[in-house]
Amino acid sequence: MITLRTVAILAALALATAGASDAAAQAVSDKLSFAPAPDDSGAASDTILVDIDDGSDEWLRTPFGDHLLMDVDEWAERSRGVSHFSLPMAYNRVDSYRLGVGYQAQAPETMYPRVGARLEYAFQRERTLYGLQVEQPLLRRGRLALGVSTVRVTDHSELQQVGELENSLAMLFGRIDYRDYFEREGYGAYLASRLGWLSTLSLHARSDDYRSLTTRGGTGSIFYRDRELRPNPPIDEGESRRAIVRFERVTHRTSRTRAGLYHWLELEFAGRDLGGDFDYTRLLADVRSVVRLSPATTLALRMVGGSNLDGRLPAQRTFTVGGVDGLRAHRTAQFRGDQIALGQMEYTIGLWRMKANVFEGGLHAIVFLDTGTAWFNSDGDWDLGGQHFAVDGGFGLATAEDNLRVYFARDLQDAGGDIRISVRLQRPF
Repeated sequence: MITLRTVAILAALALATAGASDAAAQAVSDKLSFAPAPDDSGAASDTILVDIDDGSDEWLRTPFGDHLLMDVDEWAERSRGVSHFSLPMAYNRVDSYRLGVGYQAQAPETMYPRVGARLEYAFQRERTLYGLQVEQPLLRRGRLALGVSTVRVTDHSELQQVGELENSLAMLFGRIDYRDYFEREGYGAYLASRLGWLSTLSLHARSDDYRSLTTRGGTGSIFYRDRELRPNPPIDEGESRRAIVRFERVTHRTSRTRAGLYHWLELEFAGRDLGGDFDYTRLLADVRSVVRLSPATTLALRMVGGSNLDGRLPAQRTFTVGGVDGLRAHRTAQFRGDQIALGQMEYTIGLWRMKANVFEGGLHAIVFLDTGTAWFNSDGDWDLGGQHFAVDGGFGLATAEDNLRVYFARDLQDAGGDIRISVRLQRPF
């Protein structure tokens, strides 16, 4: 049963995380800053201005990776200074509550190394978790850099992309966990080169040990206490030695730009001459775009494609589709396989906006469509033409700042299907 101490810890850290950890990890701004206001003579007065970021100036990135270091351009734009502390937290069905501290140190425009670190403790399984990444620029502004990292983390399927904060709140209040977990412990090195505005190319060598985790039945919630938790599926345990070629782009989208295009493309080779317990070649591409059609309308698009090109994928590297971050009228991870195709579209219309001296708000209407599936093919072919695609659609409402969204989704191929309602604290893509 959940205790008052647990609720107090989670509530306090949720407030801190919304402005620190989640903003850094998901690149969704939620900042509240205070500064002296100049008077007419130009001197600082005693008046305090409250600057609430309404999301019109934001960085977009695909939420993959260990989130130990923020992109160098984003760091400089957000005026982080030289160092930044955060309070990572999580509440889920395998760790119960997990608390920690995070730290980053960066000095843009210099040749000083960039450092990111995180230390956490998973209370239910009495496990210390950690992450450390050090990146040494070889050219200024990170155009070429050499890095190393080591981690022990409670990891999850990378296509289950609900943020840490909102997944924790869903578990705390609704006894719902949108992720499937495993433990990953390992180390690696990489060389990264920024290809101008186009992308960042990085070459990685990694060794990771994977371990299964089990659902902790004693993890409580405030409401729906009798709701049965989904079992956490087992994985293929063992050591994975991999070589990875990766292209990644983050983008800066503001009210003055018309579009933002960002992506994550990864080709992964495991086993063979590298050793380890798994042999496969895996490709994953996630490409997204946000287009401002008019001052009041926005179109967001996402395309995902993935394939096992050779060998057999271990369970933790298979693809999943279904749930609030893809096919929103279906169950979490309803479709699973070594091949995937997914397309998503959201059309957002601004209904009204309210602005005062210290507050800005409003309401947006959303129309969306999701289509896709995941499947197994022993031949390693991406046989897209032979698949039956699920199609979900619906509508939603969102605050102007995009810190609260409510979706109403239905399976468009099932005339008698139920409407699934979900609440999000950020854009799904």
